[in-house]
Amino acid sequence: MKFRFCGDGDCPDWVLGEIISTLSVLSAKNLELLAELVVKRILGQEFEESTIKSLTLDLSTDGKSAVACIHFLLINASRHAVTETVFSEEIQQLGLPKEHAAAMCRVLAANVTAIRQRLQDKAFKINELTSVRYMPPSPDTSDNTVGCAKFELKISQELIDGLPQDTTHVLNIERPNVRALLEELKEVRSTLQKYSWRKDKKDG
Repeated sequence: MKFRFCGDGDCPDWVLGEIISTLSVLSAKNLELLAELVVKRILGQEFEESTIKSLTLDLSTDGKSAVACIHFLLINASRHAVTETVFSEEIQQLGLPKEHAAAMCRVLAANVTAIRQRLQDKAFKINELTSVRYMPPSPDTSDNTVGCAKFELKISQELIDGLPQDTTHVLNIERPNVRALLEELKEVRSTLQKYSWRKDKKDG
């Protein structure tokens, strides 16, 4: 079955599972309060984990999967500009009780404009590389990286289980490949600079 809030595509199995086993278990009131907290996170505001834990005490999980599911529902309904009526019908088809669907629609209606603006502002900032740091070898640590250069990469808003999170990764690159990668990156930068919108705007 295709769903308009999924861009006329299939609903992911994990979302369907969460709707049935998690969101439906919450009271409609707690679901609405939880959805309002998720909206705060979407809009870049403080994520109130303690409050989320109190709202999801009745769940067998720690609440993170419920947050990820609500995040997916609100983001996609906003991105694909579905009406409240369509959104309500579709999430009920997926197993969410009518009262719960109404709660989700109230949250969506109150915040859809702000969510869409946030999506527009962050359109190219999902999985954004924010920093790269070379990590010199340490005589005190044996990490089997002989012949490799180690780098620490920080990613902003990496999607983890459907939820954006700031993450840190360690990458090992063979030393002969580091110089080749650097030369390729320089070429990419040069090409991008030729088509920079900032340059075009300035010239215009």
